[in-house]
Amino acid sequence: MISVLTRYIFVQSALPFAMATVVLTGIIWLTQALKMLDLLITQGQSLGTFFELSVLALPSAVNTVLPIALFVALLYTLNKLISDSELIVIFSAGISRWAVAWPVMLLVSLTMALVLLLNLYLMPAGMRELRTRLFEIRGDIATSLIREGAFTNPVSGLTVYVRSRTPNGGIRGILVHDERVPGKAVTYMAETGEMVRTAEGPRLVMYNGNIERVSESEGPKQSPVSLLYFDKYTYDLSQYSTDHTVTEYESRERFLPDLFNPASNDLYGQQFKAKLRAEGHDRLVAMLYPLMFAMIALACLLPAPFNRRGYTLRIAFGAAAAVIARLVGFGVVNLAATRPTATALIYLLPLAVSGICTAMIAGVRLENIWRPIFKSIRQRLPFGSAAR
Repeated sequence: MISVLTRYIFVQSALPFAMATVVLTGIIWLTQALKMLDLLITQGQSLGTFFELSVLALPSAVNTVLPIALFVALLYTLNKLISDSELIVIFSAGISRWAVAWPVMLLVSLTMALVLLLNLYLMPAGMRELRTRLFEIRGDIATSLIREGAFTNPVSGLTVYVRSRTPNGGIRGILVHDERVPGKAVTYMAETGEMVRTAEGPRLVMYNGNIERVSESEGPKQSPVSLLYFDKYTYDLSQYSTDHTVTEYESRERFLPDLFNPASNDLYGQQFKAKLRAEGHDRLVAMLYPLMFAMIALACLLPAPFNRRGYTLRIAFGAAAAVIARLVGFGVVNLAATRPTATALIYLLPLAVSGICTAMIAGVRLENIWRPIFKSIRQRLPFGSAAR
């Protein structure tokens, strides 16, 4: 019976967890994608590039929402089991709370493993590649200057106009006016063309056009304008592309060894060594937060007595406890970045909260946990009973 119960509760918890993960990831992914949309439009990138960059940012979004989605799913599942009186029947059959918590722990274990994988490899790899691609796009002036129906000025003295672009990547109605050299303006006009990327850099290949050169006249009978017709002409765009390379990675773009032991020639790593170490510990402890959130959800609803009015207050209390614990966790990480002696608190916080929740699930009342602590503290104070 327990094996059937395990499968049932696992499925009941896993389905809402998957749905919550997809919804929350979609929301965060959308906010991150909109930040990149303006840059991609400005630089004239394709829809495929937009989705490629969005996918690279996806591991970071999933890593953020997994513990939250697990917490929401467990609150929903446990509240449903209680509302449908299924937990009452289960407990009446002599099944313990831990037997109910066991399938939840299986789901928690899978979540912890996925969070660890994301933090150790997938998230930093995705963010590193994303930053590299964004640097390449910002430096790709050759693509940004080819805009349909607009005059662009990639550099001072150069104007480019393209009437339209064809679905297969071709260009129609090209005008390139170059007056960077004073007194020697050159205008290129062509009926059609195409962008070609070579090992030496991007090239604009123009067909059926002319080149108009204007120079200062050396004699009264010499025309200052010369016109040259061509069937095919290649214009070098590599001179307008700047080399943007990533030399230093930020904390979220680094793998775990780079966080704990930055290279001696890594200026950013040596300057922010304490901050990077705190980030490294935060990456490791991130796998404990799904456990902490799950234990809070279980502690709020599993020991709950039957209440016809529902369990809204308990759910609100659990949500508030989870939010406060996570905010304190962020604060402890920031504290460890300035005071390395506080590093142990990064691990102690989720473990302590999980321990308290475990005691509550086992039947220990909260006042039995806090009363001895408060009594001991009061006795140590100057105005406490010990002083009298």
